[in-house]
Amino acid sequence: MKNIYIILIFIFSFTIFSCAKKSSDDDTNSASAFSPPSWIQGAWVDNVSSSTKSGWKFDSSDMYQVIWGTSTAGYVAAGITITELTSTDSEFSFSYPMSGRSGSTDFSGTLTYVFTKETTSTIALTGNSTTSYLSVVEGTYTKDTSL
Repeated sequence: MKNIYIILIFIFSFTIFSCAKKSSDDDTNSASAFSPPSWIQGAWVDNVSSSTKSGWKFDSSDMYQVIWGTSTAGYVAAGITITELTSTDSEFSFSYPMSGRSGSTDFSGTLTYVFTKETTSTIALTGNSTTSYLSVVEGTYTKDTSL
């Protein structure tokens, strides 16, 4: 049941920010400004052996959500402004603005994700949200070489 909630949150959040308006300020944070470190590049999922796995995938200049074992479109490629906060040998964090509508209520805020390397094959996700409409689902993810 927890996986269904995670997947729904991923779908909801990607739908909202893929529809977000791009402002002229977005051009100051070009795609090359987002560069995940090499240790986090690849796919990281909640259950490697499951066909309903969810998680994250990183390459050298973009990030993707993994939903039902499939990668979504890239965030940077979709025009989402991502701000890197830390990029070290053991931690990678970033934030991005989020806005949308829930029923008749408009909301906006910032989502911040912090990925910490636990081992070469596991990472932990923590973070926070400045809006009560979305949250960061914390957990541990395992490297998946099949995606």
